[in-house]
Amino acid sequence: MRITRHTYIILQRCPYTAQTTMANKPPSQPLIQVPALFSIVEPGVYRSASPTPSQVPFLAGLNLKTIISLTPEHPIKPLLQFVRTAGISFVHLGLTHWRRPGTDWRPVRYEIIKTALEAYILDTRAHPVLLIDPLGVHQTGCLVGALRMMQGWNFASALMEYRAHAGSKHRYLDEQYIELFDSDLINLPAPQYRPSWWLSCEEADPQEVKALASSSGGTGLLADTNGRTQAIV
Repeated sequence: MRITRHTYIILQRCPYTAQTTMANKPPSQPLIQVPALFSIVEPGVYRSASPTPSQVPFLAGLNLKTIISLTPEHPIKPLLQFVRTAGISFVHLGLTHWRRPGTDWRPVRYEIIKTALEAYILDTRAHPVLLIDPLGVHQTGCLVGALRMMQGWNFASALMEYRAHAGSKHRYLDEQYIELFDSDLINLPAPQYRPSWWLSCEEADPQEVKALASSSGGTGLLADTNGRTQAIV
């Protein structure tokens, strides 16, 4: 039985522009800026902080079909202009399911997480999809953490990925939300619409995966041959 390893990669700079300098850059070609904390969650699923005007052009290279905003804050005009021109669906879940602060301990409403997972992240008809919030940390971190728990990651691995993005901005309530997330309440789309990486999770043997995690020293992480970090659940 093949064991799936879920890889997360934090990309700080666009690989196409990381080596570009003012000396070798054509005068008419501006540098492309990458949104803060942009990274690949799974093939076809990306996350980042809400892009600034100078970062919006980077999104064109992702061939996005959907952008999901997880907070009630209105998107900037350059982003709205971009999605309209490119024919991208902009889903403002944070505004649709907004609630007054202090009315619920949860950092993100359950309806937002449920809708994002069922209708977009786990449904290839919405891919490629980008998840955004102002910092790319809290709402996005909770959503990705919930996905990891659904994938069978142990909490230590999901927590390490969350903190890798959050840094000093990590919050206990976010972490508690991820730990207590009940994946049984999520309804999966029809099998033909589920992404291949999710089908790989369904095929993995839980006992073999746990044994591999234990043999790695209990950290839940291993390094692959390319030096990248992989979460072993």
